[in-house]
Amino acid sequence: MWGRRIPGAVRAIKSVGRSSVKVFSLRAWPWWGLAVLTVVLHLWQLDTRSYHHDESIHAKLSWDLAESGAYHYDPTYHGPLLYMVVAATYKIIGDTDFTARLPIALAGIALLGIAWSLRRPFGARAAWWIGLLFTLSPTLLFFGRFLRMDLLELATASAALTAFYAVIRGKVGAWKWVGIWTALAFATKENAYVTAVVAAGAGMVVALDHGMTRSVPLVITWVRDRWMGFVLSIGIFVLVAVPLYTVGLTRPEDWLFPVKAITHWWQQHSIERVPGPWWFYLPRLLQYEFLILGAALAWIIRRWRKLHAIEMFLFFFGVLSVAMYGYLGEKVPWLVVHQVWAFIPLAGAQMARTFGPHGRWWSRFLATAALTATIVVSLTANFVLDEFSPDNPRVESLHFVQTTPEFTAAAKEAAKLGQSGDQPVIGAGGAATWPLNWYWRRLPVRWGMPKSEGEMLQMVFCDVENRDEVQERLGPDFVGEVVPLRSWFLMYVDEPSFGDWARYFLTREAWGGVGSTDVIVFRRVDGVLSDEDSMYWDPEPAEPAGSN
Repeated sequence: MWGRRIPGAVRAIKSVGRSSVKVFSLRAWPWWGLAVLTVVLHLWQLDTRSYHHDESIHAKLSWDLAESGAYHYDPTYHGPLLYMVVAATYKIIGDTDFTARLPIALAGIALLGIAWSLRRPFGARAAWWIGLLFTLSPTLLFFGRFLRMDLLELATASAALTAFYAVIRGKVGAWKWVGIWTALAFATKENAYVTAVVAAGAGMVVALDHGMTRSVPLVITWVRDRWMGFVLSIGIFVLVAVPLYTVGLTRPEDWLFPVKAITHWWQQHSIERVPGPWWFYLPRLLQYEFLILGAALAWIIRRWRKLHAIEMFLFFFGVLSVAMYGYLGEKVPWLVVHQVWAFIPLAGAQMARTFGPHGRWWSRFLATAALTATIVVSLTANFVLDEFSPDNPRVESLHFVQTTPEFTAAAKEAAKLGQSGDQPVIGAGGAATWPLNWYWRRLPVRWGMPKSEGEMLQMVFCDVENRDEVQERLGPDFVGEVVPLRSWFLMYVDEPSFGDWARYFLTREAWGGVGSTDVIVFRRVDGVLSDEDSMYWDPEPAEPAGSN
């Protein structure tokens, strides 16, 4: 049904362009243009978006590592590589909102190198399109500007698979890179275990198509003839991963990190810590990655009976990834990253054919429309609607929860006050602790409840339920204001109609409204106020639409 295969090798797909392009030749200028584009998109205004709760944790733990060397592996916060890379960045160029996100942005930029390495199996034109799709993908760009591990894990896992493909082609020296990149992927995030299972499943599908009676002996012979390469890769994996997890062997109890990782995250899957329906990712894939999915599907359908092993592997890798993450109990938008990437090479091959000499006018029209829409969606998600709050109800579903710009403005206002001396003049407790731990990392801060009226505090952040107690402790010279701390998209409120879905896809206006967790920001005012004036400005504030 799938056509014949070449045992033990994967042929280049010659129909999408030659693979020979020299880096500094005239023919390489589209690659240089693409490099400039991906650098600009990943680095432009990288520091302007408010720090998400998780981002602030990652940034602050990296800062602690850089300042004091304090780190130990906790699977709740994923692997050590991100913290070590970000800490090294702080040491080299300083700690700012920009530099904290910089390593992830560089990982997103590095995906262009993965595309370049795919010139042999897919051809030069297809590889360029793969690079463009890596660059413009709304999901990959959004989380390539976000201080989470997912883009870093994607880049290292992609490099590991690319190195293994080089091994299949007979490059003996690539074995060491298989070990290095695999170790770095596993040291980044526990999704690497899922990726390994999915890759094994996709490989099994290829073997089944080839015929198990033929595939099993071929695989056994291939592994037996290359056992030294496997030993080398495993040895390098251990030499790289174990020192990372044990912090240079100073925490030897973490050497058995796979047990710790799998135990913790299987428990989180079992209790569905962040629940959602099995179809949680499907609307997001269609909303943002319609070009990649549509082009990949067109390529598979057109070549259904002529698929090579690498094409079949990538297609089922993508399908199994979508199925696996639909099954797993943790439903968060950034996991879309791990579901779309395998489709990108197939989509790139289709785009190269569509805009090549064999493309038809109607396919070029459809592809141009989808590409234009993808550009608009990607730029909007990353530079227009990259933040939201109850006052700005247009929201991208790539957001899970997001720190509001109103809160960040108040945090930075307080940070300026906090630079006035060695004594704390700002304070915070409750839900606002993150991201304030990052924003105020170098400042003297009164964490928790203010102690007495006599303190020199100028601004204090507290939870809404503690406002009366905090007001009493602060005294009559403070006035409080409601500020939304975090907002989220209330997707599961009511049953959306088809019109609600269509309106949201076109306008990003959420049918369920925008929810928020609010805090009280107290500010000292000049002069002594009356008891009535000094009270919280609205004892029973009206809740914003959809707020919690």
